[in-house]
Amino acid sequence: DFDLHLRGVNRINVSDSQEVVIYPSHREVTLKKNRDFDFSGVIQAGRFDVMGSNFSFKYDEFKIDMPNVDSLRIYAETGAVDKDGNPVIRPVKTMIEKISGDLLIDKPDNKSGIKPADEYPILNSFKDSYVFYDKKSIQGGVYNKDDFYFHVEPFTIDSLDNFDNDQLKFKGTMLSAGIFPDFDETLTLQSDHSLGFIRKTPKGGYPMYGGKGTFHDTIRLSNEGLRGSGMLEYITSTTYSNDFIFFPDSMNAIAQRFNVKESPVEVELPPVEGEDVMTRWYPAKDIMIHRERSKP
Repeated sequence: DFDLHLRGVNRINVSDSQEVVIYPSHREVTLKKNRDFDFSGVIQAGRFDVMGSNFSFKYDEFKIDMPNVDSLRIYAETGAVDKDGNPVIRPVKTMIEKISGDLLIDKPDNKSGIKPADEYPILNSFKDSYVFYDKKSIQGGVYNKDDFYFHVEPFTIDSLDNFDNDQLKFKGTMLSAGIFPDFDETLTLQSDHSLGFIRKTPKGGYPMYGGKGTFHDTIRLSNEGLRGSGMLEYITSTTYSNDFIFFPDSMNAIAQRFNVKESPVEVELPPVEGEDVMTRWYPAKDIMIHRERSKP
């Protein structure tokens, strides 16, 4: 078939000026006609690592087709500088998975990189991709990737070797395992160096756990989990906290205060007032527990 199978290939420096290097899996590549070649492994493009299989380098177009990207790792500035005054770069804790797209290395007539082309390399994602939060380091791995994930729309990022953190914006839809209704949002870099978002609830709040309660104010997502600050209404109770932690089957919080209004109908409830309490809510069991911490 005229293919040339090469073994023992540690790395391929595709473009020094654009900082694109290929590390083939098992150190193998398959050379095709006109200097095209196929490979699997890792593409290091500036501050991005692309990991996957069935990649194809196209010499004339000077690009890499990437139909099967397992994961995309991004390196972003932390805001700190080293002793030489250079920005400190660290890997973003969140990876984007299941990407299908291509990588434009440089202009096809500028393979040597002799002409400045700051907008390259350019990464294109043609289809939907996903961000998952099921790591054990994120609240013990409670966010199962089957029903808790961020659905990322197709995107393009340019200047991979010198991009600004503000360019990290990924539009899509948040699916939270039924904690909240699905909603459109944009992932950005958060203070813990992961991808997430901070959003306000709409007027009237968001129904929670299929309508068991209603939450008002601010929702946050990062590698610290799905959290919130504001007010939670459940039956005749209202709980106020600056740090709710939402899980698929429950909610935890240190509540600054809560109250229960007396209700003689349906479920009989006595009036209760509390400050600085530990709160646990199990919506499927219709149980909410408040325990005093410092004040009775």
